Amino acid sequence: MWKLIIPHDSLPERGRGMVLKVHNTLTRKREEFVPMHGRRVYVFVCGQTVYEDVHIGHAKTYVDFDVIVRWLKRRGYSTFYLMNITDIEDKIINRAKERGVDPIELAEHYTERFFEDMEAIGITQNVNLFPKTTDYIPEMIEQIQGLIEKGYAYVVDGDVYFHVPAFEDYTKLSRMNLEELGKHRIEPDPRKKSPIDFALWKASEPGELGWDSPWSRGRPGWHIEDTAMSISIFGPQYDLHGGGTDLIFPHHSNEIAQAEALTGKRPFVRYWLHSGLLNIRGEKMSKSLVNFITIREALERYDPEVLRLYLISTHYRKPIEYKEEGLEMARDRLKKLYNSLRNFSDLPNSVGALADDERALTDSLERKKRQFEEAMDDDFNTPAALTALFEISRELNVFASSHSQVNSDMKEKVISTFRELGWVFSILQEGEREPAGELVDSLVTLLMEVREGLRKGENWELSDEIRAKLSQLGIRLEDAEEGPKWRIE
Repeated sequence: MWKLIIPHDSLPERGRGMVLKVHNTLTRKREEFVPMHGRRVYVFVCGQTVYEDVHIGHAKTYVDFDVIVRWLKRRGYSTFYLMNITDIEDKIINRAKERGVDPIELAEHYTERFFEDMEAIGITQNVNLFPKTTDYIPEMIEQIQGLIEKGYAYVVDGDVYFHVPAFEDYTKLSRMNLEELGKHRIEPDPRKKSPIDFALWKASEPGELGWDSPWSRGRPGWHIEDTAMSISIFGPQYDLHGGGTDLIFPHHSNEIAQAEALTGKRPFVRYWLHSGLLNIRGEKMSKSLVNFITIREALERYDPEVLRLYLISTHYRKPIEYKEEGLEMARDRLKKLYNSLRNFSDLPNSVGALADDERALTDSLERKKRQFEEAMDDDFNTPAALTALFEISRELNVFASSHSQVNSDMKEKVISTFRELGWVFSILQEGEREPAGELVDSLVTLLMEVREGLRKGENWELSDEIRAKLSQLGIRLEDAEEGPKWRIE
């Protein structure tokens, strides 16, 4: 069965006066985002073929579109988000043969690990359904039969192929000519009417896993599963389809051909969005090239928020060259954001009217928030939005270092806004203290008490050494009239 996820409540609607624009691969233009059903948005993102653990190249795509869905929710849209699970496919069958296990059992094993990985990096809370291929075999058979009846598909020895030349505008998404298509990821088969025709149904080998159909006992081709699921759940047309740029051809091109040929409705999807790939040593990170780092391996060294911050530091449509230095930088940047939040949060509360400098900080925060929103409305420009977030962080640090207290109502609003903007990226969602924060508090407080004892005993040299050592660790001590205070620089 598919897995149902009940998403967290979306944030209140914001930014109705602004216009959200997205880059549509179909038109190669930046367009105003106008859903087909008012404030309801239907989203489909290509998921995982479950024969191996998920790597961080996949994570880039999933994080990119998770941020997009989060921003749609923040803008007040209600999203219905599907991510499919391919649990029967040639790669699964071949891997199962290598290991001497049942392909369904292999797929179930890696499906559970996929869910664990998606939960770990904060994806599952915004996905409504994870439909599986094996749950939609009847729908696929029905769609294939419909394509045969309409003259778009044909049967050869129990296999069924989609005849590409029968569908006009096949290249409208890829913008490639038909001659070019024959050079890219085409399965050779002399029985095909055209070299670029693609499989809708594959007859099983003797003893191989399969399902009964009007043409043979077999299994579906890879491309038909997405249209079977989306048409069954969303209907013949919907709003937004996402995936990596490597899926533009042939996968997404084939989806369009199947759906529009079958239903006669155009466009099948209004907005096609594609994320840049994560490369390693100049090549796409992929299972087939065996040059990947799994999400599990990455999370052994880095917090999920660090991984997400690293992946969104580049615009979703651009590729990233994987470098450890980038993840280390993301860890440092995230620490700075948390430190500014902590330093500001630690200011004692005051009551009464806002002082001029408090009002100035509030006004600046509103300007930076608008910059953040304008960046995200500009085709989900996460680097520009992060710039606004770090500018807020810097101002909080400056305020915290120059003030001994802050208006309590203003403090609550600032912290809430800071975390709310962080929610769009699924960062800054940990408690007000980082992991082990209470222990750090206790240890620093203990050292301050020891230092105070040394000062009272006029052991200035050792007390200064404690202060210097703490400073080297990024902890600043301040001797105030009301007693010593500390903060993370």
